[in-house]
Formats: sequence, structure tokens, C-alpha cells
Amino acid sequence: MYVKGARMFEFDADLGRRGWRKYSQNDEDGVLNYVFSIIPPGQERFFVEIGVGPPWLSTLEESGLEANCRLLKEKGWSGLSLDAQLYPDEYGVKQERIDPINVNPILRKYGVPESVDLISIDVDGQDFWIWSNLVYFPSVVVIEYNANLGVNESKVVPFNASYQWDGTKWFGASLRALNNLAKSKGYLLTYANGVNAFFIRDSLVKNKHDFCFEKLYRFRDLHRPDALNRMWVLIPAADSADSAQGPEVHGASTAS
Repeated sequence: MYVKGARMFEFDADLGRRGWRKYSQNDEDGVLNYVFSIIPPGQERFFVEIGVGPPWLSTLEESGLEANCRLLKEKGWSGLSLDAQLYPDEYGVKQERIDPINVNPILRKYGVPESVDLISIDVDGQDFWIWSNLVYFPSVVVIEYNANLGVNESKVVPFNASYQWDGTKWFGASLRALNNLAKSKGYLLTYANGVNAFFIRDSLVKNKHDFCFEKLYRFRDLHRPDALNRMWVLIPAADSADSAQGPEVHGASTAS
């Protein structure tokens, strides 16, 4: 976790070339390994990972547990892994369905320290709102984004603690929306791989000018269209004139 007065660090402007995979969904293992070779983790070396599981269209028996922080745990880190599904005790995953309302009480329930170094969020839907409500400020946040949405779209699905993803493009948040939230929380976007985005505490990054949103943005057409044309919430930039008015709801919903 960033401590006031800590020094700043220079990072590779192309974190993608630092990436590789052992247990993560994509290249997150390598990117995190590199980032924490630059940022010294705290004494406790503590992570929180919200949302783990076997690879898409596979099983735990076939492929094992896919998780962004599993490698860190093997390297001696402490941490808390959470998921709505029940996993065998050997994987050390606590069964909890995390939503924007219960996230902080549950992290406190398991004794997550204020000095947590990394939080990874992948819940297929309410990721933006979970981070928005989070009262912890780790050095690094890894969070899933909706890569189906365009570079200039700043929108998220509405706040709904009981939201369930149905496999359509109507889920989560655009990278632009997450970037707007990140700026308001003091974070800098440093990498996006088409599934997950990496944010580092702004006050830790010396070469901020190397990380341009438009260059980091990555689009992927991954899911089927939302036939119901459900509403989105538009998220203004933290420094925009509209930000004082808060988010706007756009789009008609035909869902019951």
C-alpha cells in the first residue's frame, strides 16, 4: 500500500511485454510479477482477489484454479481469495458473494489489513460499483472491464447488488468509465489486455506521461448483443463540468 512520503517509481511503458501466464486468465501473472519487482510490497505482502474459478468452458478438475493472485501466494504472499462458488479447502477460497454493499464488511470480517498491496476484482458485472464503494487503497488494482465498449464510451451497468450476468454485452464497465473512477480515487491506468485493466497509485508512478489512455485502450468483440437494450449509467470524468451532477442513466429497459 502507498505510504505518504514514499518514493516514486518508473515503469515500463509497455507492460504487455512483461506479461506471461501460469495461473492467470491472460498475462496477469507476468505483469503483476513485474510491477511488484518495481514497487516493494509491504511487510505483510497481502492481496485480495474477488472472483476466481476454472478457465472459461473448463472445470476445476480439468484445468485447476484460474486466479490472478495464485502465483503470488506460491511466492509467499498472504491474502484472501473470495468467490460465490464453493471450492475444495485445498484452494483456500472463501465462499462469499461480493457486492458493492457488503464488500467492505466482508474484507474486515477476514481481517484484511489497511496496508493491502493488491486488490483484484472480477465478478462479471458490478465490478465498477464494488471499486467505487471500496474503502481500501492498495498500491495496485486489477479489475475486469467490458472490452466490447468503445474507447469514448464511459458507461456501466446500473448499481444492483443482485445483478447476474447473462452472457451478453450488458455487463460491467467500459475502460473509460473505470479510468474516470480511477482518477477520482488517485490511480493511473497503466495497462489493459482486453479483459483486465491495471491501475497503480498515481503517486507511485514517476513516468505518468508514458501512459496515454487512447494508446492503452484495447477493444475485443467477445459477447452476444443485449437483445433487451437495457439501460446504462454514464460516468462523467472526475474533472468535467457534469461530474458535480453525478452519473446519468441512459437507454431504455424492456426487462421486467
